[in-house]
Amino acid sequence: MSVTLNTQLENLMFSSQIPDLDLTTSDDNEAVVSIVSGGATVFSATHIPYQRNIIVHDIRSVVEYYMRQGSHALSSFTLRAKHNGSTQTLATFQAVYLEQHFTGDTEEFLRNNFLTTMEGKLMAPGATEFLYYYRKAYSQESVRFRVVASVYDAEPRVFQYSPQNSISTIDTISRIEVTMKLMLDAVESHGWVREHIRPLACSVQVGARSFTFYVQDCEPNLTLYFRNAFNCFECCALQAVTTHKPKVDRSIAVTNRISTFYNQQNEKLYEVETSGLTMEQARWIEQLFYSHDVRMATKRTDFSQGYTPQGMPIVLITEPTCEISDADGELNTVKFTYQYQDRRTYLPTDYLSVDHDRIFTEQFDPSFQ
Repeated sequence: MSVTLNTQLENLMFSSQIPDLDLTTSDDNEAVVSIVSGGATVFSATHIPYQRNIIVHDIRSVVEYYMRQGSHALSSFTLRAKHNGSTQTLATFQAVYLEQHFTGDTEEFLRNNFLTTMEGKLMAPGATEFLYYYRKAYSQESVRFRVVASVYDAEPRVFQYSPQNSISTIDTISRIEVTMKLMLDAVESHGWVREHIRPLACSVQVGARSFTFYVQDCEPNLTLYFRNAFNCFECCALQAVTTHKPKVDRSIAVTNRISTFYNQQNEKLYEVETSGLTMEQARWIEQLFYSHDVRMATKRTDFSQGYTPQGMPIVLITEPTCEISDADGELNTVKFTYQYQDRRTYLPTDYLSVDHDRIFTEQFDPSFQ
């Protein structure tokens, strides 16, 4: 009495590559097919075989839902079947989250790419950028930084920096944080004075992977953190114009000829129109509109103090308008509307800075200049 798995499941694959399951049973008695991950049951259903055959459709959607809920970019799964009172393990596999279709070699892609669809990015001076990559157990790949900086306003130079790397005993998704502080530390470690260092770019290399951040001259108007197609956080810094649209919905009751408001609900929408984007940026920003987890960055972005994107307020992208043209020389712009998940209106981000250098804490100077 047994269940046979006819579908070939690779040991490592993207979630979008998980196929439908084709099972053969030894008789026509019911079978319970389940998928377990980390001690939790991801999927379990009772099936009645037809001519000793069971087909389970769209398992990829169940796996992706589980990974989204747990904020996992990589998970291990075990496929089991219970038939005639006995339970057997049919397969074990690892899945890297990916919402989009992928037709190439999974292991080759993970070996040569970070978990992003961008080839390079503009980086805001005050932002923290994240890079994620798949790391095999006991791999010897080291992280190397190549910082391009100008010191004392001289010609730019390249400074190498290689932090000490630990070895993981399991397959995992590793995260690299790139900040202005990291770049300044890298140049300062070569004996230069921090106050006279002006970083211009930073290239990150891990094995065959390479990614470059180019430092912008000014801070963006809008900074969002969102989970991309690989369920990993990315920073989206935009030069944009934002229009605030407050809305109040309330009823009026009249008692003894006196009007009174009741059932008042406040809502505030924000309409955003970006400046010109390159073709690559415009295609990448689609993932912001599809993302199930978008966070509004405030001035408090010092992640070294334990502050993470999960601590930022959640926003909902409600009405995206994205029309991308591949015409030569044409810059693309996108428009979208967002609102905060909490229906209460938020204080302006200026009030949320770490140093709280607002007018309420400044000494009053009575002298007139």
